[in-house]
Amino acid sequence: MSTYTTGEFAKLGGVSIRTIQYYDQKGILNPTTISDGGRRLYTDKELKTLRLILLLKSMGLSLTTIKDLLSEDNSTQVLSLMLKEQEKKIQHEMTMTADQLEMIRKVQDSLADYALISQPDLDGIENMMESKPKLTKFRWWMLTWGLMMDALEILAIAVWIITGNWVPAAIIFPVVIVMAIWIIRDYYNKVEYICPNCHQHFKPSWRDFTFSKHTAKTRKLTCPNCGYRGYCVEVYDVNPKQ
Repeated sequence: MSTYTTGEFAKLGGVSIRTIQYYDQKGILNPTTISDGGRRLYTDKELKTLRLILLLKSMGLSLTTIKDLLSEDNSTQVLSLMLKEQEKKIQHEMTMTADQLEMIRKVQDSLADYALISQPDLDGIENMMESKPKLTKFRWWMLTWGLMMDALEILAIAVWIITGNWVPAAIIFPVVIVMAIWIIRDYYNKVEYICPNCHQHFKPSWRDFTFSKHTAKTRKLTCPNCGYRGYCVEVYDVNPKQ
């Protein structure tokens, strides 16, 4: 079995030595052995893990989330499901782009006589130009409101500290709590999850959803269909509860 020093390992993985050392310190990727002289030695097994880490990072996952995923027995299944969902998204975007191109060509051919452009074609162009992935758009909406609520809390605390007046905080904090509950409830109603074990789509209980560990694209839940407990992939609910 081949072994590699930190420098050799970093070169094979296409990252810096400092990155490998950082992953080691965080307990995400540790060497197989440490020689008598204190040299940290890696093998092809760790090289595969490094490439998986880099892939997960490219999908927007944090190192903390990656560490949790790697500790799961079915990390490969979770990753496979995430890649399938990403593939569906790209295929959908490709289809939308092809439809847009076809619509644009039809309009270009009709520009000589504007009356030849049908109303359905005009409506189709408008809808496609304005369309965005619903879940991404909703997450940005949540982030905006979250930042606004954080700003209100900081302002109330600052006024309290500087002036000793606690009334603004007493008013703002309950409002922020109510708004946070409303946003989380709205988010809960608009998403569902796919179990990496049985691929069943499901809506978790409110309690499980609220208190479970989560990332931008996954949440640690219990599948009601097969009983699997682990990270499930988050998708937009096509029939959200209002």
